Amino acid sequence: MQATRAKGICTPRTMRSIRHVRAVPPPTFLLLSSLSLALFLACSFGCAESSSPGDGKSGGPANASSDLPELTEDIIRERINQTRVRQVPEENGTAEPISWGFYEEEPKEITVVEKQVEGATATVVLDIKTQSTPRAREQRYLAGQIRTEWELQTGWVLRKWEIVRTENISMKYRNLPKPTAQTSNR
Repeated sequence: MQATRAKGICTPRTMRSIRHVRAVPPPTFLLLSSLSLALFLACSFGCAESSSPGDGKSGGPANASSDLPELTEDIIRERINQTRVRQVPEENGTAEPISWGFYEEEPKEITVVEKQVEGATATVVLDIKTQSTPRAREQRYLAGQIRTEWELQTGWVLRKWEIVRTENISMKYRNLPKPTAQTSNR
């Protein structure tokens, strides 16, 4: 009984469709694929804004700078996460410098001290106060200024500002006392 049900799954009509797909000759398949690709490319390039010399829409540098997305404080606060600052010395200078990575769950106070945008690059100086997350093994507090260099990264559809380099200007860290473990027998 099981065998007859398994045979009933592929009806003669579906088998004919499968045989028809297999019967397409390779030159026909290549021709159809090439035409599909050409149609796709023609449609995607046809969507661009035209810029002829007489219409006042020049594609020069003056117009390109106005098309750049703005580097806002919200973007800066978001993108500082997952970046690292190297050679952060201790406040009193007795311990080795550390490398510090910023994470979203850390409490942070960020102030933009200076911002210079030149085309698709920018330099931003930040004054940051932050500390380790409550569950971190070593509790530390950091404060000071860092310089971040940004580039406008262009993808298939979106253009977004990304940090490409960070440099410590005056950031220093301080080890915080370890929290005491509170146990209760209640």
